[in-house]
Amino acid sequence: MKTSRNPTRCAIYARYSSERQNERSIEDQVAICRRAAQQRGWAPMAIFSDAAISGAAMANRPGLHAALAAAERGDFDVLLCEDEDRIARNLEHLAHVVNRLEYASACLSTLTTEKVETMHVAMKGFLAQDYLRNLSAKTRRGMMSNAEKGLATGSRIYGYRTQPGGAQEIMPQEAEVVREIFRRYGAGETGRAICADLNARAVPGPRGGFWNPSTLSGSRTRGNGLLATELYAGVKVWNRIEMRKDPQTGQRVSRARPPSEWKRTEVPTLRIVSDDLWSAVQARRDARAVQTPYDRNPSKRGLFSGLIKCAACGSSMTAFNSRGRLICTARREKGPAVCGNDRSVDRGEVERRVLEGLRARLLSPEAVKAYVRLYHEAWQAEQAAATASIAPLRKRIGELSRSIVRLVDKICDGTDTPETNRRLVDEEEEKARLELALAQAEAEAPPPLTLHPKAAEMYADRIAKLQSAIRENSAINSPDWLTVIEGVRDLVVRIEVGVDYAGELKVSLSGTLAAFMQPQENEKPPRLYKVVAGGGIEPPTCGL
Repeated sequence: MKTSRNPTRCAIYARYSSERQNERSIEDQVAICRRAAQQRGWAPMAIFSDAAISGAAMANRPGLHAALAAAERGDFDVLLCEDEDRIARNLEHLAHVVNRLEYASACLSTLTTEKVETMHVAMKGFLAQDYLRNLSAKTRRGMMSNAEKGLATGSRIYGYRTQPGGAQEIMPQEAEVVREIFRRYGAGETGRAICADLNARAVPGPRGGFWNPSTLSGSRTRGNGLLATELYAGVKVWNRIEMRKDPQTGQRVSRARPPSEWKRTEVPTLRIVSDDLWSAVQARRDARAVQTPYDRNPSKRGLFSGLIKCAACGSSMTAFNSRGRLICTARREKGPAVCGNDRSVDRGEVERRVLEGLRARLLSPEAVKAYVRLYHEAWQAEQAAATASIAPLRKRIGELSRSIVRLVDKICDGTDTPETNRRLVDEEEEKARLELALAQAEAEAPPPLTLHPKAAEMYADRIAKLQSAIRENSAINSPDWLTVIEGVRDLVVRIEVGVDYAGELKVSLSGTLAAFMQPQENEKPPRLYKVVAGGGIEPPTCGL
């Protein structure tokens, strides 16, 4: 691939897929690839790796993406890995990587194939993808067998303990809590009242935390929730959910199957509630499901929905009636044992104070000056720290690069000694470690920053547009309404609502400097200025 005076530059990629695998797998792969590179006369230049990441997707592979970026910069000629399935277990993704490398005038190599060609991509990519498909089918077949035998097929269900081999047994203390919940709900109590009482008595929830009404009700589409768990009535239900892995992100996504595809197995030994109690609870749930839901008119959506928090516990404040009053969600859903704030507040009053605070306080000349000064101080401190850590790494990498070139020249000239080869291996390993450290340090370093010169004017303009839109009732139903709202929501990080010592409403607002520096859509910022979206320091909080 290269002349004897210019040996092929090689990068190594290693990956293992499961957290249950040995972490030394990466080191073992790198070691065997390094030996193969030396046998082929290649000079290892860098090491890239992905630990405990599946090869079924591409988006969640930082090591592989870094290797492709390095190839496009011309940092190496060959990307060497143990086998094609370390790159991808998907035909499409393997072909994509090979094409990216070829476009960058590089190639993929494995321990058995010096250069991966189209034929290898087709064959090995199909085999790797077929392996995953067969593995999925075998896993599902095993779960189906367990389900038909009444054994566990997933995560632990409250009230039961799973034994080795999948057998389940009833946990008496938790089973008694299940019976109490069913009795009280069947007698007419609400889920909120039941959860509030359990939390007040410090009864641990299914995950050890507080009880929440959604824990009881669950989703009717998915058939989950404590009150819908048929195992309590001695029936194991499976095949309710289908798990698929997104080929781009690698994330497992659950999809609800239609009830007609659900499978049921009688397991009378695991019964906790009687048939009569089960039927009474399901009848009440069905009756509540067909009641007319609360009218949630999109036009009634608050300006700062999702940003308003309870000052006492930090939970979200949510509207609880048609008059637009807000109350702490934790207090409402979980009871006073979780949050002592029972004060409801007028949403319109909170929004009025926030808008006034955005205009008059966070926009004040003193506040803007403070933001700019603190922002620059923080950036300069981060830049100095980054420079202090990056400079020595670059210096040492340069020294090693020059030394490696000299050692390779000796090998090519035939004037090398055993000590020459030992030094070459040691220095290549040190250089690879330092390059990884340098790449991480450079990624964490703050980018160059100059504040937008019209930040305050843009900030004031957004607030003025929103206040003008609010005064015009017709604007609430206009197509631009949500755009105006989102433009101002970008200026707010958090709104805390509580009461002061005198019992008066207290609203505290936190805004973000970087967000209000961004220009409006279609407005081009002046040249030579760079705005960092989502970065910087949070400006001082102001009470409203």
